[in-house]
Amino acid sequence: MTEADKTKQTPAEKMSAESKKKTKKEEKSFEAALARLNEIVSALEDGTAPLDKSLSLYEEGISRVRLCTEKLDAAEQQIKVLTRAENGDIVERDFSND
Repeated sequence: MTEADKTKQTPAEKMSAESKKKTKKEEKSFEAALARLNEIVSALEDGTAPLDKSLSLYEEGISRVRLCTEKLDAAEQQIKVLTRAENGDIVERDFSND
């Protein structure tokens, strides 16, 4: 692909080409998944991608949302909360949304 062809690419096409360069490790991190999700949202909001490409981006976005949710849930399970008991002692307990 020539430089002229690269400048003619839509944001969705550029994003697709860039995402192919990423390693498996990068794709599995929360930060990488969230960054990719932001790129997908921008491309879909841009509205220049053909319907089939938009559907593909949407499906990838759903996958990234699930990955981010799993990562956040796992992190939440690891969080400990320090509280003070009635007798004044510091007590460690698991985090919960309650």
